Amino acid sequence: MDWTAFWDSKAGSENDLQATGRGLMDLPGYLHTVAEVVKLLDLKQGEHLIDVGCGAGIMALSLAPWLGSICAIDISTALVSRAGANLQGQENVASSVGSITRIPVPDSSAEKLLAYSVTQYLGKEENALLAMQEVARVLKPGGRALLAANPDPLRRGAYEHVVRQRPHGEGVNKELGLLDHLLWLSPKQMTEMAKSAGLHAKVEPLNQRVWQHFYMFHLLLTKP
Repeated sequence: MDWTAFWDSKAGSENDLQATGRGLMDLPGYLHTVAEVVKLLDLKQGEHLIDVGCGAGIMALSLAPWLGSICAIDISTALVSRAGANLQGQENVASSVGSITRIPVPDSSAEKLLAYSVTQYLGKEENALLAMQEVARVLKPGGRALLAANPDPLRRGAYEHVVRQRPHGEGVNKELGLLDHLLWLSPKQMTEMAKSAGLHAKVEPLNQRVWQHFYMFHLLLTKP
């Protein structure tokens, strides 16, 4: 699956939530998501955040007032361009092309890192381990990362059931077909990968106001 092409096509969506893969999320759900990120990452004024998979830049725009600076990256050049337009005038945010397996920043350069709904698009387990190692590389000692909204393989059936309840049509079949291309890693698998990369890991549930909460989980990482 060519995920870069997939997200390039998403960049042309009608609105920014759709372009960021949040097409089924309402505004309150998005605001609950932002509040959850702020709480779990314990964001503080003056800190530097790396926003991996920044999409249309709306999360970076939401978090910018809390922080000293944000490096927002995405694999899609088209989305980085859309993010740049949305972030115009926000002097403490810079957007560029990059990925969680190749983050374009120096070692130990950020207090916080956010990767929201990113790991499921890594294709294979080896890439997920590379991602953990890269997170460990860029975080400062004591830094914290949130790998957010990871699909749990034990809950895949529940998600498929929800999709099948929607009106039948090409969109439903397309979404079900897409599931086989996602990387479904269990909390245990991701925790073990984090440990092997030298990170402490804690599994956290999604806020129930966020619609994906029933089949996804967060992984909160800390660098010793």
